[in-house]
Amino acid sequence: MVRTKKMKVTVALAALAATAAGTLHAQEIRALRVCADPGNMPLSNDRGEGYQNKIAQVLGEALGTGVQYDFRPSTERGLMRGTLDANMCDVMFDLPVGLERVLTTRPVYRSTFVLASRSERDYRIESLDDPRLKTLKIGVYQMSSVREALADHGIKENTVTHFISYDGATVPEHQPSYQVQRMIDGELDMVAIWGPFAGWYKTIKQAPITLQPVNLMTADPPLQFDMALGVRRGDRGLRDKLDEVLASHKDQIRAILDAYGVPLVQCAECVISGDLVAQQAAAPAVQTEVATMATPRGGTGASLDQLKRWLKEGADPNTELSNAATAGDVVRVRYLLEHGADIDTQDDEGYTPLLTAVKTRYTELTRFLIQQGADVNRADRDGWTPLMYAAWRDSPEIVGMLLAKGAKIEAANQQGLTPLCIAAQHGRSGAAAALLEAGANVDIVVGGGGYTPLMLALVGGWDDVAAKLVERGANVNAQNKAGITPLIIAAAANRVDAVKLLLEKGADAGAASEDGTTALGIASQRENRAVVEVLQHARASGGGSGGSAQRG
Repeated sequence: MVRTKKMKVTVALAALAATAAGTLHAQEIRALRVCADPGNMPLSNDRGEGYQNKIAQVLGEALGTGVQYDFRPSTERGLMRGTLDANMCDVMFDLPVGLERVLTTRPVYRSTFVLASRSERDYRIESLDDPRLKTLKIGVYQMSSVREALADHGIKENTVTHFISYDGATVPEHQPSYQVQRMIDGELDMVAIWGPFAGWYKTIKQAPITLQPVNLMTADPPLQFDMALGVRRGDRGLRDKLDEVLASHKDQIRAILDAYGVPLVQCAECVISGDLVAQQAAAPAVQTEVATMATPRGGTGASLDQLKRWLKEGADPNTELSNAATAGDVVRVRYLLEHGADIDTQDDEGYTPLLTAVKTRYTELTRFLIQQGADVNRADRDGWTPLMYAAWRDSPEIVGMLLAKGAKIEAANQQGLTPLCIAAQHGRSGAAAALLEAGANVDIVVGGGGYTPLMLALVGGWDDVAAKLVERGANVNAQNKAGITPLIIAAAANRVDAVKLLLEKGADAGAASEDGTTALGIASQRENRAVVEVLQHARASGGGSGGSAQRG
């Protein structure tokens, strides 16, 4: 079977009624609607196999409501806006305690990053200053505090980065936890990874590995975190009811976490406290392993007078330029450039002032830096150029500025993604339109799977971007390396409008993947009745059945 399941499971319309006093009774909860990643094991998947799925089931049974899901990749930008804020679901797992945009429950548990390696190697690392860490091939995740901690200790050149991906549900190898398998297979000596990812391999998969918690090895950046459930602001009744159920069913939840090998750290305020020794003060929780690329870095607040004083005292102009850019302070940036700072200086992650300005949407600062001659093609450590960040931030104005100064429209990052691919993957319709207008290759093939921008848009569920690509002549009959077509992707995801558009533009309804799967076959298998009806009508009328690769 072709596995193209970046699907948003249809959820029944359900509301949570609250009394004027803000209380909520169990019978008022018509459904417990959970936001979850369709492919991020061991946390969750669309087959209900993750520990978040198991805990959600406990909560649903306790409330007498059952569980419904809205599945979306946790790496999706604007995730909260498209889920909780859009009333597509009511509960999100593993959120920071006290996160401003939501109400959070009492912390459920505290866990830590770990160093995981094969048991027979018996590394026994006790400090991040252990010289062996600079000689081992260590896997790290693109956006994680443990990667930052290792870099702070000079462990950079020998690390292997696992990059953020959107398609963990269809390509298990792209899930963050897969680095543990790579270590088991001998591709890596060690992985520095969120503890629950490695614990799953040790307990459920019975892998011969050793986990060494690192939360005591450094306090900055913090490496232990408290994880809670989050609901919409205003859903205080639901939050309070969840707190009650979490407390009354803590033994069941503890059993689930233990079964999945989640390293549990001592935590008096958590529903479940563990045995691992904790740092003296627990760090504010962060959404582990899916931290946004737009997070500001470093201390940035300063006046021009303070800056002048620091420079007289020997402060590095390039470091201060990075700080000023992070703050979006054009005045300080201008002063530093006038006093010898390098406009293309790069911080530890390879961010130049221009990259920082673009990824944080500082339009005025971006314009100023471009006018001052900043390198519009200088990439960060992960191969992201300013144009890629402009696409990801959906900033068509900045896309135009960069292209006018010679930004390379087909440059690819370390994942092989071009700016147009990034815009398609994340549903950035404004940036996609600007890139297409500028002549971006609409049919470029990227990644190990051989996806086109149209496929990326359809896998992500971005029909508006898909429509723009089709209008610009995207090949509606392109096939990736497994023979999957855009129509098969749309049919699997039960998106009628996309199926109709593709058929209208000449998509071959009878095209099959390498294993013989057709759009009609997968839609029938998944009981996507509306899509089945459209495809059957197309086949019966002779439309959409041509074998040639027609173009819209």
